[in-house]
Amino acid sequence: MKYLSYFFYIGWHWGISMAFFIIWYEIRGEKHFGVKTIGTDDLATHVPAEELEHASMYEPVNYYTGSWLFDHVEKHELVSAFLDVGCGKGRVLAIAAAYGFKHIIGIDFSPRLYGDALETATALEKRYSDCKVDVVCADARKYNIPDQVGVIFLFNPFDEVIMNDFIDQVMESLIRNPRPLKILYANPQCKQLFLNAGFKEQYAFQKLKYLKGSVLTF
Repeated sequence: MKYLSYFFYIGWHWGISMAFFIIWYEIRGEKHFGVKTIGTDDLATHVPAEELEHASMYEPVNYYTGSWLFDHVEKHELVSAFLDVGCGKGRVLAIAAAYGFKHIIGIDFSPRLYGDALETATALEKRYSDCKVDVVCADARKYNIPDQVGVIFLFNPFDEVIMNDFIDQVMESLIRNPRPLKILYANPQCKQLFLNAGFKEQYAFQKLKYLKGSVLTF
C-alpha cells in the first residue's frame, strides 16, 4: 500500500514516467538495504511551525540518486566518519553502512524521525558488527561537526538561510582540523553557497529532468 500511495504522490507532482522509475528503484532498494523508509511526512504535527519555515518535509532520497552519489566515494574515504544531515528515518545511514563506512552519524531536528532513525541505527549495528551508527536530534545550525567527518550527505534538507549557518559549521570544522572533505548533495539547490565557500564540483548528473546530484570537494 505504501508503494502505491508513494507512486501516486510522485506521479501527481512529477509525472507518471518518474513515478514508475522511482518506485522500481524503491522496491529494489528497500529490499536490498533492509529498511522501511518509503513515504513522506510534512512534520507539521510534531515540529513547531517556526522551525518548519526554512526546512524541507521528509521525503527520502530516491535510491537511484543515492547510489549514484555513493558510487563516487573513494575507498580511502571509507575510513573517515560519514555524516547524514537530515537523516530522516535512516535510509542513507543504511546505504552508508552497505558501502563500507564504519562510523556513521545521522542528525535530524524532528523528534519523531530521530526515533525512527534510532531504530534503523540499532538494526544496522546488529547487521554490521564492525559498524558504529550514532543518531543525534539536533539543529544543523548549531551542530558541531566532528573533526573526523570526511563525507557529508545532504538531500536538500533546508533552504539557504539555514544552509549558510550549516556551511559556517563545516568551515569551522575544517579550521579545527584541515582535511579533505566531500559533500554528496542530492537535489543541490544551494550548491552555489558551497562553491562560494571554496568547494569545487567534482561530478554532477541530471536525469529525467528532476533527478539531480552533485559531488563537491574541499
